[in-house]
Amino acid sequence: MDKKDDRRRFLRLGLGVAGAGLFSLGLGDLLNPSLLGGAPPTGTNSTSTTTSGTSTGSASSQLYSPLPDYQDFLSWLHSVSGPYAGKNLNITLQAEFTPYAAQRIDSDFRNATGIRDQYSIKPYALQLQDVSLMFSTKSSTYDAYSLDVENLGVFPTHSISPYQLAQDYPQLTYPNINFDDFNRQCWDRIATYPPDLSGGNGGNSASTVKVLPFDTPTLILFYRKDIFQQLGLSLPKTWDDHFANAKAIQKSGLTPFGSVSMAGPDVSIIYEFQAHLSSFGGVLWQFDGNTIIPAMNNDKAIAALENFVRFQPYSDPGSSFFTWDDVFNSVSHRSAGTGLLWDGYASWMNDSQRSLVPGLVGYATNPAGPQGSFHPFAGSGVGVSKYTKNPEMAWLWIQWATAKGTQEAMILDQYHVYPTRSSATASPQVSSQLGNSALANANLTDQIWKSGAVTTLIGFPLWLQASTILGAALNTAWTGASTPANALASAQTKLEQIGKLSF
Repeated sequence: MDKKDDRRRFLRLGLGVAGAGLFSLGLGDLLNPSLLGGAPPTGTNSTSTTTSGTSTGSASSQLYSPLPDYQDFLSWLHSVSGPYAGKNLNITLQAEFTPYAAQRIDSDFRNATGIRDQYSIKPYALQLQDVSLMFSTKSSTYDAYSLDVENLGVFPTHSISPYQLAQDYPQLTYPNINFDDFNRQCWDRIATYPPDLSGGNGGNSASTVKVLPFDTPTLILFYRKDIFQQLGLSLPKTWDDHFANAKAIQKSGLTPFGSVSMAGPDVSIIYEFQAHLSSFGGVLWQFDGNTIIPAMNNDKAIAALENFVRFQPYSDPGSSFFTWDDVFNSVSHRSAGTGLLWDGYASWMNDSQRSLVPGLVGYATNPAGPQGSFHPFAGSGVGVSKYTKNPEMAWLWIQWATAKGTQEAMILDQYHVYPTRSSATASPQVSSQLGNSALANANLTDQIWKSGAVTTLIGFPLWLQASTILGAALNTAWTGASTPANALASAQTKLEQIGKLSF
């Protein structure tokens, strides 16, 4: 055993000592103070997070106990990052809750490494534009980036594979990185391209794995608990139940509208439609090897779209151009009594600075169709740009952002974001808290993922063109400008005309 390995072993053993033992090893400054034995949250308010510029880290993470996995990772990170202290690292992320959660505790990364990392966090379309420009110009503007699952196939050749990074920088690769620990669905869809659709072992080489799974926004049902109680409504088991509830809520006048949808003519409507489509046994595509065949002009897809658009008369009229932020605003500002929304918005729903209904919103599984209940997830991965001038630092950062310990910290912190590593929710520190009311949305999401009732979009090189066609067609059905059958037939024809679709 060389001196470096001996030192790492000593630090790991020392990290088993709580509190003062950490400080005696000089590690106290590496950790967010609340990681050394914080108390449970005392309220429902959250603090706002900046969306760009140098990260400020968290002053008061709401963690419940020390996290040995996190402490071990930070100890290792500190031991290898000395040569990079004081250097700059630029990161572009989508404005979602896992990026917010990472930025909130990023002081831990900076304290451990001395690296001056800067975050650019922008809404979906703007961040995608930044990534597209960076890749098309082969610019080194950003060193690390996030990319949504459906867009990985649009830009499959612009990252340095994590496998390649681990091979090139073994001294900068965490000994316990464990790629097999990532949830299989996340690994097969978010990290791997072409995606592994077989349900098998997934990609495991530098040629197929492009990024590391970072987050899993999962579509669930949000509902006003107070209104359901006042009207004597039960949680919907089926789409018919959900429809009856929406009608009853709107008729009651307790909110202006019974429901709300993200039905704008873009990727948002495709994700919400996916919940209906899967529950009716339909699919967007069929696959023949690497060939992708549009498969939405059939009875199952038509029935799913008819089911979706029947909610339009009882939905916030803005739904025809809404995306996910707008759905949050409609529910949180008392316009709609229920709607499907990404699980992470629960933290904002309970923030009295952002919401008029803190504590009044509950979460449930999506209503079921003939084939059951399904929950689309819009996961993203984080990667190292092929054009970075700082691959070593970017590799350290994406390891930190996706480490088991970091994910444990982020699910226990105020945003309660669901992890991409299966073992994170199984750790004693997390599993013991999942029953806590503050983690209700994370607990529900955990049950959904364990049941396997999740689905997502599949990306490919012509995805952006295809999604434009599909989003516009679904929107015409929602607004009544076209029947569901005609909308899907038109989409199928246009998709066939843009050329061969393949991975």
